[in-house]
Amino acid sequence: MPRKTFKVLVIGAGLAGLTLAQGLRSQGIGVEVFERDVAPVDRSQGFRIHVNPFGTRALRACLSDELFELFLDTSGSGGRGLCFTDHRLSPLLSLEGPTSQDPLRNHRSVCRVTLRHLLLRGLEEAVNFGRQYERYEERGDGRVIAYFTDGSTAEGDILVGADGCRSRVRTQRLPHVRVSDTAAMGVAGKLPLDDRLRSWIHPPLLASAHIVMGPHGSRMFAATHEYGTRPSKALGLPPAGGDLLFDTDTDYLMWAITSTPERLGLPTQTPLSDPQQLATAVGRLVGDWHPLLRRAVADADPGTLTALSVRTAESVPAWQPSRITLLGDAAHCATPLGGMGGNMALRDAELLTRHLASAARDDERLEQAVGEYESAMRAYAADAVLKSKKNLERSLAENAFSRAVTRATFRMIDRMPPVKRRMAAEVGG
Repeated sequence: MPRKTFKVLVIGAGLAGLTLAQGLRSQGIGVEVFERDVAPVDRSQGFRIHVNPFGTRALRACLSDELFELFLDTSGSGGRGLCFTDHRLSPLLSLEGPTSQDPLRNHRSVCRVTLRHLLLRGLEEAVNFGRQYERYEERGDGRVIAYFTDGSTAEGDILVGADGCRSRVRTQRLPHVRVSDTAAMGVAGKLPLDDRLRSWIHPPLLASAHIVMGPHGSRMFAATHEYGTRPSKALGLPPAGGDLLFDTDTDYLMWAITSTPERLGLPTQTPLSDPQQLATAVGRLVGDWHPLLRRAVADADPGTLTALSVRTAESVPAWQPSRITLLGDAAHCATPLGGMGGNMALRDAELLTRHLASAARDDERLEQAVGEYESAMRAYAADAVLKSKKNLERSLAENAFSRAVTRATFRMIDRMPPVKRRMAAEVGG
């Protein structure tokens, strides 16, 4: 049977859009990506991302052998697991991660900047930077036209919105789906993981990621990232010139505080670009925390301090399939509490690749392939979005009794190995 040919337009060159493009190219499907950034490092892509087995398997399916080996080489170990403590660093619960020799079953620590560079390899002619998407139009013959703010257009058979929580594609395709700001704000920073830092850091932080359950509705995530192979050498990247925000070679410790603007003493609407303002706010919040946590905040490289509003989808409702679909945060914006967003985006890319490849091989209609992808995606996304939202609500709770019950529960689970193993499996995916 002749293989059907069609072209996919992807809006957004983030992790989801680029992974999809790599997967489609591997299947011989035409793809073109459009990104509003003028260059790969036009803005920060974030720090460390935790890639669980779902995410790793998705990358294995979408990447060439060469690129997947580069992914393994330039990522770091996911650590021994995840530890929960209170703000005095008193242990509450320790969950061990998998220790399999199979890379598809382990967790990995990946630098977002490095991963974006890796995913761009081989796509140089397919990715168009500096193209800000505006809207789409569906023609009567089934073709889709994408319009951009510079007056240019692109034409294809499928349009995929991989353009984040504030997706313009979703706004037009599903105007009734709401993504809203929560009551929370995140502030993050990172420090070089050098001999000086190693001399004073809390030793367990070097072995496992930590969630610090702070008082008065605040929490900190802290983890190290240590590269396997230096990405600049493996990927041929230019040096970052001392800019730790975009550096892809320096091992580091990162932390991220989640609280409310009111507790941080920060404005809710004004863009936050003043590192000193952020440093003062977080320093004040952790003023009575363990001295080592206060030092980690105080010693963060000022150029890396960033703030963002925490957003979440109100729901992940069903909709009728068409030749317009969504990927990653555009489809199911989740809060960062739980580390699920990035892994779901990678999983989406692999799933959509598989269904579109199936449509290319047989007589299955494109709309049917898209519908099957969306149905499967919604099934796991709805649960993940809800869990991440509940995690946020628990973290922001000011009720002292509720916090005491949570900590007591964690300590009890820590003494129950079978329950710990089940909980670790759920966290790990």
